[in-house]
Amino acid sequence: MGCYQRIIVGTNGSESARTAVAVAGDFAVRLGIPVTAMSVWKEAARKSGTDAGWAEETTAEAAQALTAAGVSQVFRTELDGAAGALLLDAAEREPDTLLVIGGGSLGSSKARLLGSTANHVSHHSQTDVVFTRKLPKRWTTVGLTTDGSPSSLTAVRRGYELSLAIGARPFLVTSAKTDEDGGNTLIDVEGEIAVSDPELFGRDVLTGVPAAEAICNAAWKYDLVVIGNRGMSGPARLLGSVANKVTHDIDTNLLLVNTTH
Repeated sequence: MGCYQRIIVGTNGSESARTAVAVAGDFAVRLGIPVTAMSVWKEAARKSGTDAGWAEETTAEAAQALTAAGVSQVFRTELDGAAGALLLDAAEREPDTLLVIGGGSLGSSKARLLGSTANHVSHHSQTDVVFTRKLPKRWTTVGLTTDGSPSSLTAVRRGYELSLAIGARPFLVTSAKTDEDGGNTLIDVEGEIAVSDPELFGRDVLTGVPAAEAICNAAWKYDLVVIGNRGMSGPARLLGSVANKVTHDIDTNLLLVNTTH
C-alpha cells in the first residue's frame, strides 16, 4: 500500500488552482492513484458568476488537464457551500486521502481576513495537505523538517515515502543552535525511523536564526518541504508555532502532515 490512495484537488479556475491541478496530476501519475477535481460555489454569490454552471466548467477544465497529464482515473464534483469546509469533509471521508490546493493566499494577511480557503484548511484539516506554489520541471529534493519530536517523526516518515514515490531525494532538515547539536538530532532521528534505506537521506542543519525563519530561508533548496501540523490550532498557534509560521511564510510547495489526530 502506498502513502496515499487518492487525491482531491480543489480548483476555482485561477492560476494558483491550475498549479494545484498540475501538481496533483503529477503526483497521481507517479503514485498510480485517482484524482477528484472539486469546485465549490455559493448560491448567494450567483451574481458574481460563481454558480453551478461555472463550477462544472471549472472541474471540466481540471479534468481535461489531469487526463492529459496521464491520470488514469479522474472524477469531478461540484458543491454549493463554503469551500474550506466542503474540501475538508470530502477529504476526511476516506483514509489515506491527500488534499492538494493552491497556497498563494497563505502569505496574504488580507486574504486570511477575508476568509482564505487555504488558511481555513491549514488550521482545520485532519488529513495531509499539499499547498502548492509551483510545478517544478522534475522533483529533485524534498526537505523533511524535524526537531526530533515524535510528531515530527510521523511527518518525516510520510514525507520520505512520498519523496521516493515522486523520484526525489529526501533531506532531513533541522534547526539548531550549533551544527553539532543539529547533527546529533539527525543521528537520533535516523535511529528512530524505520526506512528501507537511510543512506538515501541528505542532511541539512540550519543555524543562526529561529527555526521557522531558518526553514523558510532554506526553502529555495527544495521542491517540496514537509512539516507536521503540530501547533496549527489551539493556543500554540496564537503563540507563534513553527509550523504555523512556516505554513504562512514559505515560498515553495509544502506538505502539511496531520500528526495531531
